[in-house]
Amino acid sequence: MPTVTLVCGGALAVLMTLLGLNVSRVRMQHKLFVDPAVLPKRLHVAVRAHGNFTEWVPLFVVMMLLVELGGGAKTPLWIAGGVLFSSRLIHATGLLTKLPVAALGAAGTWLAGLWLGGWSVALGLGLLK
Repeated sequence: MPTVTLVCGGALAVLMTLLGLNVSRVRMQHKLFVDPAVLPKRLHVAVRAHGNFTEWVPLFVVMMLLVELGGGAKTPLWIAGGVLFSSRLIHATGLLTKLPVAALGAAGTWLAGLWLGGWSVALGLGLLK
């Protein structure tokens, strides 16, 4: 059973759902249920925090699953999942607050993606056991 992907993917799904709920909450506050030509800044930021998450995370969860099913070692996979989750949390925090950490979260996401992608290629080519 792919336990690492189940746990990390599940945690990421919860985070994505919370970001989506935040978009709905801000929409209700502004009474904007269909996008106007120009979004209020708070709504735009909430939409981008959720949208950016959905642009990056699904592929990386699939990559985690492929690495796990391909026999990748569990400890590095746990680390990759932890880096991905914490990076997405840091990025969202940076976007939704005034803390200047969004770039750090983006960099961690890129690192996790390069790690998982390279690992997948190496496993697929038989370069790793």
